[in-house]
Amino acid sequence: MVLIYTFNIEIMTSKAIHSYFKPYHEHYRGLIKLGVPVILAQLGQVTVGVIDNMMIGHVGTQELAAASFANTIFWLVIVFGTGFSYAITPLVGKARGNFEMNQVGAWFKSSMWAVVGMGVLLSLVIYIISLFMDDMGQDSNVILPAKGYLWIISFSIIPMMIFMGYKQFCEGLANTKVAMNIVLLANLINVIFNYILINGKLGLPVMGLNGAGYGTLIARIFMAVSFFVIFRKGKSFKAYGEIIEKAQFAIKDFIRIWKMGVPIGSQLVMEASAFMLSTIMMGWISVAGLAAHQVVLSISTISFMVYLGIASSTTIRVSSLFGENRIEEMRKAGWAAIHLVILMVIIIGLGFLIFRNQLPTLFSEDPLVIALAAQFIVVMLIYQLFDGLQIVFGSILRGMSDVNIPTIYTFIAYFVVSLPMGYLCAFSFGLNEVGIWWGLPAGLGTASILFMFRFMKLSKLKQLDQSSRTNSPEQ
Repeated sequence: MVLIYTFNIEIMTSKAIHSYFKPYHEHYRGLIKLGVPVILAQLGQVTVGVIDNMMIGHVGTQELAAASFANTIFWLVIVFGTGFSYAITPLVGKARGNFEMNQVGAWFKSSMWAVVGMGVLLSLVIYIISLFMDDMGQDSNVILPAKGYLWIISFSIIPMMIFMGYKQFCEGLANTKVAMNIVLLANLINVIFNYILINGKLGLPVMGLNGAGYGTLIARIFMAVSFFVIFRKGKSFKAYGEIIEKAQFAIKDFIRIWKMGVPIGSQLVMEASAFMLSTIMMGWISVAGLAAHQVVLSISTISFMVYLGIASSTTIRVSSLFGENRIEEMRKAGWAAIHLVILMVIIIGLGFLIFRNQLPTLFSEDPLVIALAAQFIVVMLIYQLFDGLQIVFGSILRGMSDVNIPTIYTFIAYFVVSLPMGYLCAFSFGLNEVGIWWGLPAGLGTASILFMFRFMKLSKLKQLDQSSRTNSPEQ
């Protein structure tokens, strides 16, 4: 009897679970179809930096620390540009959902001018920041090589922004495969040139850290040029080429991209700032801690790009459904994305936990760096869940063109919660290097909770508004 009762309970539980998830099946399929190419493209894009760190780490700990310092500054700036370009996808996706093809063409013209202008501005910002690197409290042996490396990779900002402009526009059209193919090929180019230039092959001088910078620059130029050629010559883009040619550039569209792009960029840069300032604080403690910090950031970036890929596909799907005014389906698509990201967090987190002592050896041979990195990975496992949730909830809000309130929430999460918590744990509570990492899950958790309630509130208001219009006597 007990066995029969237990069996019946299991059947009932299984049916209840299936019944709960059934309304989301269509959205799982849609998100996975869109998301897999985006994830591969995002992973490929960040792998350019990961490959650099792996190769540089085997040159020496000092070189890895210099790359960590320079890359932190670079990514703080380029993350703003990347977030800025994210405004393009929901605008194009909404116009496409409304079948406003002339507006789609207009968005392309405005977006390309916007990303080029932002690229020029960010290049200038990088140069200005580099003038103050001596005053950031880092080891004197790290500053000079970090400056040289930063100046080299700063030339990749404009081609990278052009690539992002094309990529986000195509994602608004629900075309995610072209960017994936370009990025994966760019990775191969980066590896080849890294090997040649770092080690001085083919009769070239040994360039070490600077060689990795030149390899990255070449790969990013290739990414921009390839997308330009494919967009101009590819058969799948022929119809859009004709639409774009007929479309008129509108200053109001250009301004709209900036009004949406700047808050989105600000959200991403505030999150990146928490990591940048954590890196700087890590440098106050030890060079080994700084190198280990860079190792674990490189490892965590791989998983982050999986979550970001899911988030990007979510923005595409949510913005299209929002444009079609299918609010209930838009809401389901958002929750389906949350289910997927939780599943990925569990799978990836288990992998990190199992191999926490082996993964750092791919980047460094220094025993102290490896030991510290293994400790950081344990903390990283805790914040992975919140990281995945906050990036997906943020992408849902972007798909709904809600960017200003989330920017305020982001400031609270990282500057009011994360950084003070990390500082206190490291310097007041005596946890040293690992203490800085404890501030990260606190900030990410705050962001994910605030974004979740914002999504629930907005989607409910949209549903009520839609219901009131449907039941209006005028209808």
